[in-house]
Amino acid sequence: MYKRIIKPILFLLTPDFTHKLIIFCGRVAQAFSPIRWIIRKLWGFQDKSLQQEIDGVVFNNPIGLSAGFDKNVQLSPLMEDVGFGFASGGSVTMEPRRGNLRPWFHRLPNTKSVVVYAGMPNYGLEKISDYIELNRSKVKSMPTAVSVAVIADKSTKDKFGPVVPEEYIIRDVKKAVSYIVENNLASVIEINISCPNAGKEPFIYADTLETLLSELDSVGRNVPFWVKMPHLYDLKQLDSLLKVIVEHNIQGVTVANLIKDREKVDLKDPLTDDIRGGLSGEPTRAHSLELIKHTYKNYGDKLTIIGVGGVFSAEDAYAKIKAGASLVGLITGLFFEGPQLIGRMNRELSQLLKNDGFSSISEAIGADFNKKQKKSKKL
Repeated sequence: MYKRIIKPILFLLTPDFTHKLIIFCGRVAQAFSPIRWIIRKLWGFQDKSLQQEIDGVVFNNPIGLSAGFDKNVQLSPLMEDVGFGFASGGSVTMEPRRGNLRPWFHRLPNTKSVVVYAGMPNYGLEKISDYIELNRSKVKSMPTAVSVAVIADKSTKDKFGPVVPEEYIIRDVKKAVSYIVENNLASVIEINISCPNAGKEPFIYADTLETLLSELDSVGRNVPFWVKMPHLYDLKQLDSLLKVIVEHNIQGVTVANLIKDREKVDLKDPLTDDIRGGLSGEPTRAHSLELIKHTYKNYGDKLTIIGVGGVFSAEDAYAKIKAGASLVGLITGLFFEGPQLIGRMNRELSQLLKNDGFSSISEAIGADFNKKQKKSKKL
C-alpha cells in the first residue's frame, strides 16, 4: 500500500513539506495507544537472535534510525513501535538553530537518494528535553541516541566571521554534552564532527579532533559516546582520525555521513549546482561498506561500528554487519520503502542468520574476516 498509494502521493509534495507532514502525523499517531498497538502488530518484529548488549546498552535488534530525520527527538515512541532497535535524534545544539534557508531536501528518485541541505536546525536542548521527558514513559526498551552537532552557531560567526576559533565551538559542544548527561536525555551520545551541509567541518582533521576529544574526556558520563565520521575517500585521513579516537573515551564510530563529492556518484537524475547539499541513500552504499571493512579490520577490537549508508533491505544491512558493523542506521530507505521496511528487515535478517548457521547477530559481526567481534572499548 505504501509503494502503490502513499508514496506516489507523498512524492507529489515537496520533500520539505513531506518531512513536516510526517513529523506532525507521527506525533499525533503516537499520542494514541490503540494506534501504537496496531502499528506494533502490523510492522513490529523481534527475535532473540537479533538482541545484543553493547557497552552496557541492550539493543533488541541492530536496525536504527540515523540522526537527521527526527531533528528534535520527538518521535522515539513511534520509532520503537515501527520496530527500530534504536533511534538517533538531532543533530542538536544547546541553543536553537534555524538551519539553512529552505529548501532543505531534494529528491533523486531514480538515483534513490536525497540531497540534504538542512544545516543543523533544532529547537535547542532545553526545549528538546521537554519532548524527551514527555515521551520517556512511552518508550519501553529502545535506546535513544542523541547526536550533538559540532558546528559554529550564527552569533559566533557574526562575531568572528567565517573562521570561528575552535575553542568557541568546543565550548558549545561541551555544554550540550554535559546537559544531556546531567539530565539523562540519552542512552548514547553521538558527536557529529561531519556536518557536510552546515558549513565548514573544522574537526575532521587529527589535530583539531584531538583538541575536541581531549576536552570532552573531562565530561563525566554514564553512557557510551560515538563519533559520526565524514564520508572520506582518503583512507590515510580516515586512519588519522581513528588513531585519535581510540586514544580517548569513545566507544564507537558511525560510518559514515553524506557524500559531498558528486563526481563520486553515478547520478540517474538531473542535479544542477544550485541544488546544494550532501547525497544520501544508494550512492553511499558501496563505499560506506568499504569504510566499514577498513575500520573493522584495523580498529574492530577497540570500537563499535555503526554502519550507515544506502540501506534499503535486509541484505544491505547484513552486508554491513558481516563487514564489521554491530549496528546499522538508515533514513533514506524509510522514505523509498516505507515504515513496514523495518519489521521486514528484522524478520529477513533473522532468517539470514539461520541460513548461515549463526545463532545470534553478534556471531555474524565481521564474518567477512572470519573472526568474531571483540569486546568494544569500555566506558
